[in-house]
Amino acid sequence: MTSILDSLNFINRLKMGEVQSDHEMTVVPLIGELRSNIAPPESLEFTRTTSYGSMEFKNTSREEPAIIPANMMVRGKAAQDHAMSGSGVVLAASDRLFDNACCVESSQGGHFHGQAVETDVLPVDLRKALLPVSARNKREFGKLWPSIKTWLRKFKNFSTVSRAHLRDFFDDKDYKEALEDFAAAFEPVDGQIGALILFNGVPVGLEIMPSAQHWEAYWKWLIRGCYGSQLIQLRESGDLERSTLVLPNISNDTPAEEVKNIMEQFVHNIRMSMAPMLEQIQISKATEVDSIGNITTQLLTTEGGGGGDLITQNNEPVYLSIVL
Repeated sequence: MTSILDSLNFINRLKMGEVQSDHEMTVVPLIGELRSNIAPPESLEFTRTTSYGSMEFKNTSREEPAIIPANMMVRGKAAQDHAMSGSGVVLAASDRLFDNACCVESSQGGHFHGQAVETDVLPVDLRKALLPVSARNKREFGKLWPSIKTWLRKFKNFSTVSRAHLRDFFDDKDYKEALEDFAAAFEPVDGQIGALILFNGVPVGLEIMPSAQHWEAYWKWLIRGCYGSQLIQLRESGDLERSTLVLPNISNDTPAEEVKNIMEQFVHNIRMSMAPMLEQIQISKATEVDSIGNITTQLLTTEGGGGGDLITQNNEPVYLSIVL
């Protein structure tokens, strides 16, 4: 089989960085430089919601198009929190409205227009709920509410919740602290543009940004909002898969030299397993969902029910975001 990075023409541009691991989560940094003409992340601004289910963005770059990360979510006070149904592209010096977005609170009114917002990426299971083309394109602002309610009910604190308010999780003091712990454990390394993310040694996501600058800007949203939140849920529901690549338990009284040997062996095992892991991520379907300027967005479906977005510029890959 061919590696997904090879089949999507990323393979010659990437190498693996030093493996990072904290309890059940492991992040394999992907190092590289993608030669693309994509606006720096600070050029992209979320500006407002014009109606429920709409999100408008501005690109302040006068020369290059900007990319909105897949399933970006905004939260704020006295307004309905929203999330993108997929990724997005905004041409240089332009505004663009996406009217297929999702409301992520089932009983909150109000629109965003210049207020400060917190930003994250939707958790893995909620991203999966938006993978069918019909779900992504559907213009119905409450389309994610059933999935949000199901997702929340897997937490002990929300097992009887009757409303689909995603912020209930993100505002919970205990969960908020746990999410920040994830962010502290997986800071970017030099030249990092992406990562393979694993839970208990099982791949759950593959993320590649246009540049190290983009990874620096967005990594926390992914590690905290997308993957960290999902891992906490899986811990509480007891649904974590296991593999032979689980980080061994190391007690506080384990000698330093033994800890060093254990970690070296763990990293070696991950490195040896990388190629087979990537070969197992196979694309079963690719559907074009957007084309603007010289940029095309495809919605990829992977064997086993995962998938996500591939963005190409002049037929060269510049962005990939897949949940598994």
